[in-house]
Amino acid sequence: MPRRQFATYASILTVAMIAFILGFPFLLFALARAIHCAPDTCGAVGLVLGLYGRMLGVLIYGIAMLTVISARCRRAGLSSWWVVASLFWLLAARDVLMAGLNFWAVGFSLGILSFQWPITLIFFFAFVTFLSLWKSSDENGSEPPRRSWKMAQVSAALSAIIGVVMCIPLFVTLAWIGGLRLISPLSAVMFPQHYLYVRIGTHFITLTTALWLLLLVFTGALIHILVAQRRANLEVPPTRLSRPVS
Repeated sequence: MPRRQFATYASILTVAMIAFILGFPFLLFALARAIHCAPDTCGAVGLVLGLYGRMLGVLIYGIAMLTVISARCRRAGLSSWWVVASLFWLLAARDVLMAGLNFWAVGFSLGILSFQWPITLIFFFAFVTFLSLWKSSDENGSEPPRRSWKMAQVSAALSAIIGVVMCIPLFVTLAWIGGLRLISPLSAVMFPQHYLYVRIGTHFITLTTALWLLLLVFTGALIHILVAQRRANLEVPPTRLSRPVS
């Protein structure tokens, strides 16, 4: 997929998803009014519609975005592992995507009582923005600086691994639904909070702290790549008629 076409599709999908999330409470209210539910059943209607309606919207958006990212990566000559990283960035941000601006009972039923900044979602959109701006070999673009590209790859890989760890409760819950009950979902939820941290004096380095640091490295590396390519494009090659100034 060409870069401009990818940027168009990604922008349309993202704007549609933002509009869907912002307008979802009004959609639930309109549906509840349309079916004339009784006061004691409107809560159940809101829970069912909020859970499955939002899940369907997030699923459609995720599949569509991963499809266009995969097509752009193939055209740009990038590894398919970027698609895998994008998948785990989205899955790790499932709390915000599912419960943000949704009916309160949806988050409660999913065990989402509160959520932090969706850092992995920022990773995702930073990479989408990079794919929309970076000219690859299919547009005769210059190669990215090796050091910056390596830093972007390493930080993306580490953040994706952290995303996998953050998805352990989701995997355990799906295993329970499928009848494979190795550990309880509650233990899986508490595992990262109780064991996956480093204590330095009175300070704690958690997965969230590591993600913020990796995000700074990742975005900094991508910005450096784009700036370097921009400078390379602005350089005018010398012609045969040009002479050095004496």
